[in-house]
Amino acid sequence: MMSQIFVRTPEQCPSVVSLLSESYNPHVRFGAAMALGIACAGTGLKEAIGLLEPMTNDPVNYVRQGALIASAMVTVQQNENTCPKVAHFRTMYAKVISDKHEDVMAKFGAIVAQGIIDAGGRNMTISLQSKMGHTNLEAVVGMLVFTQFWFWYPLSHFLCLSFKPTCLIGLNEDLKMPILEFKSNAKPSHYAYPPPLEDKKEKAKEKVETAVLSITAKQKKKEAEKKEKEEKMDVDDEKKDDEKEKEKADDKKEKKEEERKEEKMEETPTEKKEKEPEPTFQILTNPARVMKQQLKVVNMPEGSRYKPIKEVSSGGIILLKNCNPDEKEEIIEPVATGGPKAEEEEEPEPPEPFEWTED
Repeated sequence: MMSQIFVRTPEQCPSVVSLLSESYNPHVRFGAAMALGIACAGTGLKEAIGLLEPMTNDPVNYVRQGALIASAMVTVQQNENTCPKVAHFRTMYAKVISDKHEDVMAKFGAIVAQGIIDAGGRNMTISLQSKMGHTNLEAVVGMLVFTQFWFWYPLSHFLCLSFKPTCLIGLNEDLKMPILEFKSNAKPSHYAYPPPLEDKKEKAKEKVETAVLSITAKQKKKEAEKKEKEEKMDVDDEKKDDEKEKEKADDKKEKKEEERKEEKMEETPTEKKEKEPEPTFQILTNPARVMKQQLKVVNMPEGSRYKPIKEVSSGGIILLKNCNPDEKEEIIEPVATGGPKAEEEEEPEPPEPFEWTED
């Protein structure tokens, strides 16, 4: 209940929960972690992360589980520019999941946290409110049932009801998507996708040398000495001819190196290309991925053919007014979704009518 009260003012939740996060009772600590996760979901608040980070090392396993899940809820759809601790939590989830000696409860928390932080292909966030700021009953019920995953783990799937796509889609009067652009007055890296996870490269196993007995080593040494004596008798004559050829090859190499040095001296030194400065804005195409914090800096570019009936800052689906109805509109063609496709084979015709008779 506390977390749902602070959904409208998440910045007040850490100060209220700070003492509860240090309680001697592990159940209270777990509840404090989940309250922070629900109230501060998708905000990336430093104060909330500062309380959750030490709880990820709690001696009680289910407190660690709650802290891992809550940290993912707070940092969902955040990158290193908006929340520097995101990279730390991502590596922590991967470490806990891959560690064979970790407790099962902590592992489960890390697996759920990994799914939350990358929800919907990193195109969704957790929101218990509607666009107008009213409480979304469906999302609240989904979050409530999700918190009971400790009783029956399939209840964790109810969290999907709390997810909300972070998108900006413009539609014309026919509810079709025209080709248009939005302008985001922020650097592209500020609201960019976080970098994808990299698979660990397996190191090639080195071959271990087999042990050799001293007797066999002595025999091999004697055989090698005999072969060397026989080869020396044949090679002495060939060495003289080889030495003359080597001297000629060395002279040619020296001449080539001198010529290369002279060419380098004649060439003018090229200046190092400086990195191009990052632009202060970004052009987004319809439909666009726009985070909740990004909506306040998004608007329609000047001279645009379309005007939004409602402010673009509201996000989601926006109806557009065509200022040039006489001109032909360019519409985005729908693309078939990925995944397994239905079989397109022709079905056999039904059999002809017949009468059944028993013999």
